[in-house]
Amino acid sequence: DIMFKKEIFKLIIKEFQNSSLPNIFDRDLKIPLSSKKIITIYGPRRCGKSFYFLSLIKKLLQKGIPKKRILYVSFEDDRILPLDFQELTLLLEAYFELYPENKEEEIFIFFDEIQNIKNWEIFIRRIYEKEKVKIFITGSSSKLLSYEIATSLRGRTISYPLYPLNFREFLYFKGETIEKDFEYTEKRFKIKKYLEEYLEWGSFPEIVLEKDFTLKRKILSEYFGLLVYRDLKDRFSIENTALIKDLLKLLFTNISSYFSVNSYFKVTRQRMPLSRKTLSFYLSCVEETQYFSFLPVFSYSLKFQRVNPKKIICLDNGLRSAVAFKFSQDRGKLAENLVGLTLQM
Repeated sequence: DIMFKKEIFKLIIKEFQNSSLPNIFDRDLKIPLSSKKIITIYGPRRCGKSFYFLSLIKKLLQKGIPKKRILYVSFEDDRILPLDFQELTLLLEAYFELYPENKEEEIFIFFDEIQNIKNWEIFIRRIYEKEKVKIFITGSSSKLLSYEIATSLRGRTISYPLYPLNFREFLYFKGETIEKDFEYTEKRFKIKKYLEEYLEWGSFPEIVLEKDFTLKRKILSEYFGLLVYRDLKDRFSIENTALIKDLLKLLFTNISSYFSVNSYFKVTRQRMPLSRKTLSFYLSCVEETQYFSFLPVFSYSLKFQRVNPKKIICLDNGLRSAVAFKFSQDRGKLAENLVGLTLQM
């Protein structure tokens, strides 16, 4: 069984070595490739973390780093799952059996979606201290939050969040750039049209590149399903799926509006069983996924901020457009949500 798993690792390593990198769009996020710390990229699902990894690998290749000194593994590959963290040692053994000449060289390790391996941090800490490696890891924020990373790796890491595209990145994905004084040229009409698309459909990379609007809505609906069943129900052992769906749809529908916990509690408990403790727990779970945040009213008094309703800010307008109840385009609300989101980043 050990030999079989090692052979699977060798197959995956060679697949990466023999493949060419896909066409990759650059993102604004800049991270140091020469840092001695473990680099962690975290964020919500479907934000482009895996492709961002590939862009870092591309930069290493451009700097003259041989591809054979780069080890890339996705832990969403079903061929290696399930995997115990102790079996990760076989991965390095497989790599050095393929490339023994690199044993004394510095190796660049990229582990994608590493949160799928229980107790992964034990292995990462060991190779960080014992091997000549630079380590880069990604994880979905539903399972790998910034404070969890800091706790797991105990000061050995620098963490960088990756979110859906900002408008400059959105335009770059569309093949456009904003130049000085563009508002005085004919280009302003095209930029305005793209802004309207950005406002309504959001900026998950897959959605931006998809041209069929029916498919955009379908994909966003599937993202919502992942949010409910994997990011919330499975991770936090949430039992009341009907309640969490109801809560999410209310939040999506009312972005840029004030949310009162007391008001929602009073209305909802008339329709379904609900305690304040359960509602508070569900809200904290929703915030941990990073799909929603709640901006307090500005005040120098912390007490005033706490007792007053908070404004709902959603990670992506497209999700809202796909799942919310709406009777108009609500462009003002969508624009305000983008401003709130930008202020938090």
